Amino acid sequence: MSATETSTTPVTFKRKASWEGIRLEHYRLPIGELPEHTHREHVAMISLTEGASGEIRTASGTRISGTQHSGNVCVLPSGLAHTARLDSPSEHLAMYLDPSTLQRAASESQLGGNFEVVERCTRGDGVISSIGMALLGELESEGLSGRLYGESLANLLAVHLLRHYTTGGSDPKRFSGGWSAQKLKQVIAFVAENYSEEVRLAELANVAGMSSFHFAREFKRTTGTTPHQYLIKFRVERAKTLLAQAQLPLTEVGLQSGFSHQSHFTRLFRRVTGTTPHSYRLMLQT
Repeated sequence: MSATETSTTPVTFKRKASWEGIRLEHYRLPIGELPEHTHREHVAMISLTEGASGEIRTASGTRISGTQHSGNVCVLPSGLAHTARLDSPSEHLAMYLDPSTLQRAASESQLGGNFEVVERCTRGDGVISSIGMALLGELESEGLSGRLYGESLANLLAVHLLRHYTTGGSDPKRFSGGWSAQKLKQVIAFVAENYSEEVRLAELANVAGMSSFHFAREFKRTTGTTPHQYLIKFRVERAKTLLAQAQLPLTEVGLQSGFSHQSHFTRLFRRVTGTTPHSYRLMLQT
């Protein structure tokens, strides 16, 4: 994940983060006109403001005006020009999904290329809001859960858009191949060999012999945990073993366990175990 914070007129506040196939912006807009613009990605916008008023207009002729409510969602397809008038300040999250990510999800779900993303604004979409808030949490934690988490959320958004915000296609087919004990064993062995690296969802899916868009769901159904949660727990267990070596500095324990930042190591270790690495080491010595 990469993240920056900037302030650009007419935006009064902006934070950004990006992962493979998706990027996030958290911003506040003042009263006034937002110039016409387009994005090469498909956009899912979430209102974080209760009671703001204004109007959004698109090149297709759509005009939506009135009072915004927190949780309102607008989905705009790639390349659709749009502008807005803001009668009061407002705050938003915007997720920008790369068209290639959506195309790959469609292909692996046997939809082919015969679909179009449609513009739609709704009072709320629980899935889109949950994904947006999860990515915002990652931005605020400076990538605490790692690359695997962001990629999994991008895949989840892609499948959701295919199911609910496209025309010309059908519902994505669910994976019916099933897991074998051998497949699971191979994935776990891959994690054990590569836990100290930035493991990618596509790499794990390739080991299992299935698409990225089916892998995460099947992995959780089989193990009861998501791939990124499993990776974090594996790293924590590795850290526990290393903490028994009293001469090894805590910083080195974190690095050897696959945590790129000491702060991430401490926070995730505490999340999983309920205590800090330092306290855990002291308990081992008593």
